Amino acid sequence: MIEKLRLWLLAEINSRVLSDPPFNSYAEIAEQYVKELQNSPLPQSLQDQIKDHISSTLLAIMELRLRKIIWELSQGREPSRVTAEEERLIRPIVKIRHAGVQKKRAQHYVVVQFLTSYPAIVTEDFVQIGPFSRGDLAKLPLRDAKDLEERGVARRFLGA
Repeated sequence: MIEKLRLWLLAEINSRVLSDPPFNSYAEIAEQYVKELQNSPLPQSLQDQIKDHISSTLLAIMELRLRKIIWELSQGREPSRVTAEEERLIRPIVKIRHAGVQKKRAQHYVVVQFLTSYPAIVTEDFVQIGPFSRGDLAKLPLRDAKDLEERGVARRFLGA
C-alpha cells in the first residue's frame, strides 16, 4: 500500500492534470490501512512511523489534487478521474453551472457490466447512479461507458 501511495504521489507531482487514482476513494485507503495494521506483527513504534508517513503522503496527494481540481473548475472544465469524495466536493459547483441550462440527453446508451465495486457516479445526463458491486449491470450514456471501460472498471455487456 505504501508503494501504491508513493507512485500515486509521484504521478500527481509529475502531471499538470489529475492522474488516475489507484483507489476509488480515500475511505477505501483508510479501510485497507486499518486491515493491514490489524494484521501487522510490527512493533508499535514502527506502526506509528508508518501511520505518520501514510498520513503525510495522503495529505500531500489531497492538496495537489484539490489544487488541480480548483484550477480545472476555474477554467470552466469539469474534472475527471476524481475519487468519490472529490466528486461529492465538486458536485454543487457543477450543479450551479448547469442550472437553467437545458442540456439534451445523451442519444446513445449502452449496457455495461462492472468488473469491480465502484462508487456512485453522475452521468453526462446529470443522473446519479450507483454505487455498484462487481457483476452489476447499468445502462449508461456511451461517453460514460467508454470512460469506465478505459479505467478497467466496467466492460460493455453483450448479453447471452
